[in-house]
Amino acid sequence: MADGVTRWESAGGNNTKSIGGNGYEFSYTDKEGKTQYLQVDYGSMFADTEKTGLEAYIPEIPKSNDILITHGHMDHVGGIAHLINLRRGKTKEPLTLHCTKYSEMMIRNNLASSRIPVEEFPQFHTIEPGKPFEVNGFKVEPFAVSHSIPEASGFVVESPDGIRCMTMGDFKTAPVPLGNGWDDKAVAEIAKKGIDFMFVDSTSASSPGYSKSENIVQGGLKEVLKQSEGGMIVSAMISSSAHRLHTIATSVAKYAKETGTNPRTVIIDGTALINARRALNKCGYALEDMVKEQTGVDVKIVAAGTKAAQQVPPDERFYVCTGTQGEEASFVKVAEGRNKNISLDVGCPVHVFNLQSCIPGNEEQYKELEEKFKAKGCTTFFPDRYKPNAITVHASGHSGAGDVAHACKIVHDNSPRPTKVIPIHGATEQRNKVMEIAHDAGMNTFLVRNFSSVAIDSEGRATFEKPAKEETWITVTDLNHDFRKPKYEYARIGMNIDERKVRQIGPIYYKKPPFKKNNMLDAAAAKKILEAQGRV
Repeated sequence: MADGVTRWESAGGNNTKSIGGNGYEFSYTDKEGKTQYLQVDYGSMFADTEKTGLEAYIPEIPKSNDILITHGHMDHVGGIAHLINLRRGKTKEPLTLHCTKYSEMMIRNNLASSRIPVEEFPQFHTIEPGKPFEVNGFKVEPFAVSHSIPEASGFVVESPDGIRCMTMGDFKTAPVPLGNGWDDKAVAEIAKKGIDFMFVDSTSASSPGYSKSENIVQGGLKEVLKQSEGGMIVSAMISSSAHRLHTIATSVAKYAKETGTNPRTVIIDGTALINARRALNKCGYALEDMVKEQTGVDVKIVAAGTKAAQQVPPDERFYVCTGTQGEEASFVKVAEGRNKNISLDVGCPVHVFNLQSCIPGNEEQYKELEEKFKAKGCTTFFPDRYKPNAITVHASGHSGAGDVAHACKIVHDNSPRPTKVIPIHGATEQRNKVMEIAHDAGMNTFLVRNFSSVAIDSEGRATFEKPAKEETWITVTDLNHDFRKPKYEYARIGMNIDERKVRQIGPIYYKKPPFKKNNMLDAAAAKKILEAQGRV
């Protein structure tokens, strides 16, 4: 075995109070001092635009030209378009993303909407669960996990000295309706090869029990349909959480079948949601066909702004919008009367349901969004993340305490090596909960702050390095506030971890891409989307 040191560093995501900006770096330094790097995810984090003027925060630029992608949510991939901007003209090394086909489609859509020229798109290496590969001296074994998006993945990363680290990504253990999901036997087989460190999603660890499956949400959505009879439904979901779109269509079909009524038409609004639907189709997930096969009922899914949508009577519409957290998107535009495709003045009651609970740290903006709908006379239901809800309209894609305990037990019982647990993807309180659960499973744990690292020798012994006192983030601002013609501005800030005080480090200058209409991957597709939304 090589005489070297394996390191893991939190590049973002292990935040004090908020969720997002996920990114982690593995590295291996050999006895000659040469270091190889491998990044996992490169996400964005919400910024309260009204208060800060910023669009988002992203982690520091990775040292690796290769990034393992766990899944296609923006808090894990939202920084990639900006990374391409920041790398432009500074390196000739290609950027390679190792991900599933659905994640690739979601990333391509985001790059196109961010006006990244097609010739600057990264290379994509398609991964599959159970099919190992090698990159930068590391052996990587992907495995399927359940989440709120199809084809979510975890990885075992083995460094040249044999240290094996399992990163779970965002996960839960419930079955999923689309693609592969969590498999106890598959995880146990991986663990039997030995796991030195296990990096565990903490986002919902403070919730007791197991996270619900989408099957349970179907019951809640049928109650939504019952309570909304005679009225129009306006809802919102995270666009890339495609399982929820399948659940909505399935619930509409089952409710119609059980009540002997015509099924509502599912009408989607928001470019990201339309792009997600197209990605599903390209990856073989034809929702209308799947629902018909499962229920025998035809449910139509159409884009808002089309003639097909406009011809549906208001009390037969089930709108699904983007923007669950109050960000500048379809849902908030409806609430503020700015959405050209969806009006609340339709001559019948309007029932508004947010199909996503509040992201921790965004409580104020989430509440303000609901109040805007109430002020328009709508009946609203926004689920509480931390308390029982009268109707189940949301199933977290993240592991509850039961899921965390279940995963820890499988690894602990099957790994021939003692496995240490490092909680990730959560605020301090949530990561502390994972530590408590792991301790109960007989496992040692480490709490690692953002931008702090753990060094692991060839025997699996770990020591902390670089205990960070300050987080460094790259801020993103779109000076145009227009996704069709963004004008990005970047800067670095430092944030004191304990006092949360922010200091300005300075702007980051980058080479702008030449704008050519004919070099955009989705020029024709973007036009069709805008036409469908009635925006051109």
